[in-house]
Amino acid sequence: MEPTVSHTPASATAPTVGQPLVEFVRTNRMVAGWLIAALSVVFLAAGVFLFMKAFRSTPSAEPDKPLTGGKDSLPELVKPPGEIENLHRGDYNVGWLALLLGFLVTATGATWLLAAPPSSDVAKERTDARILLLVIGMGLGVVLILAGLAYFYRWSESLTKWLDTSETHELRWVLIPLMMMVAGAGLVFAAIQPGRAEERDNPSVRRIVYGSNFALTALLLIVALVVVNVVIAVKVPNRLDATATGFYSLSDETKRLLAGLKEPISAYAILPDASDRDIADIRQLLLATQDAARGNFKLRFLNEIADRTFVNELRSTYPQLDLTLSQRSVFGAVLLTTGVDQKRSAVIPDSEFTTTQNQKMVFQGESRLFRELFTLADTETKPIVYFTQSNEEMTIDPAAEAPDDRKLSRLRAYLEKNYLEVRPLELALENPTVPADAAVVVIAEPQVPFSPVAAAAIRKYMNDPAKKGRLLVLAGIVPGPNNQGVMKTGLEDVLAEMNVRLGERFVYNFPIEQNPQPLRILAQFSDASIRSQNEVAMAIAKVSRTIPLFLPREVGPIQGNPAFQVLPLLGSIGFTWLEQDRIPGGRMRETLEAVASNDEVKQAKDLTRGQRPLAVLVSRASAAAAPGAPNTPGTPVSAVFGNAHFVSDDIGKQSPPGSAPITFDLVGVTIDWLRGRPSIAAAEIEAKTYAEYQFPQPSTVDRARLEYLPLGLAFLTIVGIGAGVWVVRRR
Repeated sequence: MEPTVSHTPASATAPTVGQPLVEFVRTNRMVAGWLIAALSVVFLAAGVFLFMKAFRSTPSAEPDKPLTGGKDSLPELVKPPGEIENLHRGDYNVGWLALLLGFLVTATGATWLLAAPPSSDVAKERTDARILLLVIGMGLGVVLILAGLAYFYRWSESLTKWLDTSETHELRWVLIPLMMMVAGAGLVFAAIQPGRAEERDNPSVRRIVYGSNFALTALLLIVALVVVNVVIAVKVPNRLDATATGFYSLSDETKRLLAGLKEPISAYAILPDASDRDIADIRQLLLATQDAARGNFKLRFLNEIADRTFVNELRSTYPQLDLTLSQRSVFGAVLLTTGVDQKRSAVIPDSEFTTTQNQKMVFQGESRLFRELFTLADTETKPIVYFTQSNEEMTIDPAAEAPDDRKLSRLRAYLEKNYLEVRPLELALENPTVPADAAVVVIAEPQVPFSPVAAAAIRKYMNDPAKKGRLLVLAGIVPGPNNQGVMKTGLEDVLAEMNVRLGERFVYNFPIEQNPQPLRILAQFSDASIRSQNEVAMAIAKVSRTIPLFLPREVGPIQGNPAFQVLPLLGSIGFTWLEQDRIPGGRMRETLEAVASNDEVKQAKDLTRGQRPLAVLVSRASAAAAPGAPNTPGTPVSAVFGNAHFVSDDIGKQSPPGSAPITFDLVGVTIDWLRGRPSIAAAEIEAKTYAEYQFPQPSTVDRARLEYLPLGLAFLTIVGIGAGVWVVRRR
């Protein structure tokens, strides 16, 4: 007896998802047609509105209106006379194009429902309704996905800001396109469901359903790949430094600086179209900086010929750029701007990206760029450094008629280049005061003692908690009347209150082969400053362990005021002795012989090989951790050097053009330390030395790897392909 076979129709077990909607379209054909037609009218009206928004005329710009500040005054936003560009035109274009496609889809469906005669077969009517819903749903879903993808691309900057800076208000511009794509995919998926009721019985419906599934899967895969690649492109650098020395990699200091930028920086690279190695390396450095800044470093390359109008606009807006590009030795430059009004700026000539050391070309572009970025990143008001000029101190006036060893004009230019404002301070004879906006007051080798009222004004400035006084004293030694003794500065009592003692005798060096000049003292950073990891010592000692000082005086700590802690900074190297009066030139040989041979003279003149203190740093001592425990340094208060000549124009002019001596860096770092700011010089950014690639010697080449590695890879490839073919054929 044969078993009974049940022949159940496939349609009986088919899904019934969407059946009410199918029945509504079948039984209310005209109503459904007019509803879809109304939807198409809405799409058309919205599309026309966005079309008009995209191509509307905007007010013309005034042709002769000067830049007045604000965002609209940025050079990159300056528009020529005529219509101003509609910044949202691209978004409007995507919108009206998507709505136009939606209108075509719905209008076609509505026309078919209203114009085509209904079928006399109920099953055929259901099939037509399912196909209609499938076509309209799939069409609108695909349009929604494509529009979301377009907006995701256009608003990708919001994705960058959200990923880099965690700006939550930018998240909506990321979620809106993603939600559009998800909604489109859901619409396509929902439109497919009613058609699945006939996918087994109707070949036409089956082809449409399977084709829609395939198209939806492919489209979602493409969208997923695009989104994932965009996120990876933002999070992962797109440039690989394959050099053995990491020539094109940024240092950790630069990356930390870029990550901490509070305001975005715009960079305009005006470089020649040359294939020179240094120009190419400047471009690579700027591109690497842009990648590491994650949207905070906006780079634009310009050509003086192709972008002549825009470059001229920049040159007129930033005179420093015009002055730089006008120099014959400069072929290009990089302009950096920041701030709301873009007025804070810096210019780096292309010649300053490279230098020569030991007759070798060195690329110092990163350290040079770091210095300018560091300066521009300080968003606070430009600090004002006052130099007292009322007691015949060393002058900061470049036009002053004074010898180079009595001028500080080069130091002033150095400090101003590092975003410090330098002003003279004239202390009045009566009721002298220090300005409230003084970040640091510098006193450089006065030739006339400070009066008691002037010293009282300095003391008041230092002790006023509202002003938070900071004092830098360059106490060069000045002979007394008739070259007898040492002149008093008038500040001895003020410094003594901070536990600092100024020596009252001249310091001389016993000449040796390495340092044959008796008036030139070599100073090095004290062991205490190195052990304490003091910022000033650590920043300069890594570049130079010694600082030359010309005829300095002792500056040492004393015990007295427990509110202050004194740290010795510099100490002498070699044999030194002290003199009550300055030794005339004709008596130098006689004095040297007496010091070398007479024990009594040695004792009287305090001949010693130990470190003689020549500079100190003063901080307010923090509270002791326990009774009897030593105080630890707190807030910086003062720095006192026993010399001023080491930062004079006489020293500054000995450096190559465009560079500053290490002594200028010492003063700059000290001012940063007094202000409580990290120092530019503290960043360990090494210059990159150019080197030619040398082919390895034949004896050092691994011939086994050269011969057998390609053979092994070829063998594995053949075996893999063969195994794949065998598996496919077996299946």
